[in-house]
Amino acid sequence: MNKNRGPKFTFGIMVTPMPPFKRVIEHAKLIESLGFDKLWVPDHFVNPEDKEAGWFDCWTILTALATHTDQIVLGTLVSSMTLRNPAILARMALTLDHISNGRLELGVGAAGVPDCHKMTGVPIWEPRERSERYREFVEILDHMLREELTTYPGQYYNIQGALIHPGFVSKPRPKFNVAAKGPKALRLAAHYGDAWNAMYPGDGLTPKQNSEVIRKSCEMLCDFALEYGRDPDQIGRTFLYGWTSDNLFCSMDEFEDTILRYAEAGIRDFCFIYAYGLDPFKDNAITTEDLLKRIALEAIPAIKEKL
Repeated sequence: MNKNRGPKFTFGIMVTPMPPFKRVIEHAKLIESLGFDKLWVPDHFVNPEDKEAGWFDCWTILTALATHTDQIVLGTLVSSMTLRNPAILARMALTLDHISNGRLELGVGAAGVPDCHKMTGVPIWEPRERSERYREFVEILDHMLREELTTYPGQYYNIQGALIHPGFVSKPRPKFNVAAKGPKALRLAAHYGDAWNAMYPGDGLTPKQNSEVIRKSCEMLCDFALEYGRDPDQIGRTFLYGWTSDNLFCSMDEFEDTILRYAEAGIRDFCFIYAYGLDPFKDNAITTEDLLKRIALEAIPAIKEKL
């Protein structure tokens, strides 16, 4: 690729919002100091892998991180439709955008983790209803991130005269990153999103099959964007590692091969989980500070020379 004309590639880390709070802050400061572009936090009511484990709220942690960091982009990957009314979420995004001085990237998703529903009393929606709700959810957020006044009489969300004051620090708005897998959701990302994010291509796939699924999704996203009169190259493409067979943290060679394969498939923004000290995740997450530093200081610079 021509490095002078090609797309910009970015690298981010997702921190697990687990106690103690002091350690989360230490990790965030370390990640920023190592030069990563983005710092992500997941949004679940409890740890989806272990509901008995300690777990902090996504947005409260992000607010704290905004006051302990200076430059790094702060994002939700992803903020859950199960847990957040879209109008309230837009207000939360406005507030954090000001606290962080314009460093917010708002990632949203249709969610669906059973414990998030059960523990908050939200019914587990059937697939069709979840899809329809997600469309309304994304459309409301898109409007509220752009406009001062929003009215949206939907089937599931009836928003009447919702005001956004003051305006966002980010111009024209915080980056709106829409999670999508199937065609309907990919259309939403292509129509309304400033970026699209993906994870977990499917069960039982080889590493090459994983990236091939993502390639096809990228192509579909681009086709939909053209239908809506948008430039596909202006839509960001994020991939969250952690639930695939890639095993990219087995070696630096495997890491590089994996990233280059997904870059060739169309991904431009790479997210890795920092699960400090959690050895069961060692093949699909960064579990030591030493590995985090090697990736930041050795692997990523080498990869950027080849992109």
